[in-house]
Amino acid sequence: MKKSHLGIILLLSLAVRVPLLVFQHDAYLTGGITTSLGLVARNLLEGRGLSETTGPFSILQLYDRQVGEKRLIDIQDFPDPPDQSTKPLIQRMPGYPFLLAALWKVTGEYRYLPVQILQVGLSALLPLLLAGTARRLFGSAAGLAAGVLAALNVPEARLSLVPLYDWWLVPIAALYAWILVRSAPRGYPARDFLLLGMVGAAGVYLKPTVAALPLFVVAALLPRLSRRQLVLRGALAFGIPLLALLPWAARNHRVFHRPILTTTFFWATIWEGYGEIPNRFGAVLDDRRTYMQVLSRDKLLEYGTPEYDDYFRAKVLSVMASNPGFVAGLWAQRLIRGLLFPDNSWGIPWAEDLEASYIYFQSTHGGGPLAYLRARPGVAVVKVARKIWEPLLLVLALLTLGADRARFKEFLPLVAIPLAGLAATIPLHLESRYLLPATQIWILFAAAPVAAWLVPGSPGSGGRAEAPEAPP
Repeated sequence: MKKSHLGIILLLSLAVRVPLLVFQHDAYLTGGITTSLGLVARNLLEGRGLSETTGPFSILQLYDRQVGEKRLIDIQDFPDPPDQSTKPLIQRMPGYPFLLAALWKVTGEYRYLPVQILQVGLSALLPLLLAGTARRLFGSAAGLAAGVLAALNVPEARLSLVPLYDWWLVPIAALYAWILVRSAPRGYPARDFLLLGMVGAAGVYLKPTVAALPLFVVAALLPRLSRRQLVLRGALAFGIPLLALLPWAARNHRVFHRPILTTTFFWATIWEGYGEIPNRFGAVLDDRRTYMQVLSRDKLLEYGTPEYDDYFRAKVLSVMASNPGFVAGLWAQRLIRGLLFPDNSWGIPWAEDLEASYIYFQSTHGGGPLAYLRARPGVAVVKVARKIWEPLLLVLALLTLGADRARFKEFLPLVAIPLAGLAATIPLHLESRYLLPATQIWILFAAAPVAAWLVPGSPGSGGRAEAPEAPP
């Protein structure tokens, strides 16, 4: 792949992301979790250790203000309340608060923009990594196609603006894929799994679900490696993250008197996830309402503590045992919704505003889809593109996997990456952004038919890459 192609990919990537950063950096998206982690970071810098701010009531008012104004409010603009109360951090991993604290230590201000610039900058480079990976898989034309598709991946670009750990799982998935594709021609040497272990060790401190990645990847290598080889590689890729978690588990044992390896809120998350659809168990997808339900039943539990999570274990297991059909149906709905109807934000206000919706147009003007298209062509095009973008990548990826099934063993470790994400997400709770790491793998496979259609004669789907060049 020519250097000029890499330059085009980078410029296109920046053209998508820089305007989002300029005009959408203070837009509201998952602001509640963002604020919680921002307050932890400030507590770190203010000498209160790894602690969550739990009060006073004015903090809840800050959450409500963000929802009402639909914008992020910097921690800098929310002074420490004089009667602030805290509790030791356990509901979230400490990796992202440490990142925020490090950046805020350098800048001297508790503002989100520095971490947003960092994430957007890395996001702009991500298409180059995918281009290099696809080139090794399918050739230069596919590498260029993957780079362009990744540069135009607006849902990922929009997520990179959110000061939250979820975006970091996207480059982790892409980096995993790059390491595996480079490793395949060399027979998957153990040193590559040492590198995967180091990536996983950083990842689990951001979100515990990263721990599922090496398990699925190693299992996917069963057709290619001996059991002895798999044991060694699994020990590296999965064992290193586990070892990295030991200091955190020791801290949790000291603070909570139990060796919690990652976080609590596992059972509470599953319970609230039941509230995604109507149910007769009383589960609701709302932290505050769920907590009020607990208090109303004379359970004087502190929100987010290990004891609070314990309360939901029996309730969850009871539903699983007595209503397996409900659980299976919920999982199926999540899978279909996540893969075919993700509806991730594109950060385009004039297209996502409620008054720009088709339903609002019908209620105020009447007419069908054609009338809507004539009245608001730009909005209609963006809305259609937003709905079909991620499902189209999935369909193209499946086309490659079907047409190039002779390379099934080679592709299986890559397919294991989205499978790990699905396995760690679907049983718990689904937000569309959780599946954006899987989109990186769909892009790799989707690049093959795109290259074959746009550049006739290129390897594309059903062909093989040319001899590897120097990585970009």
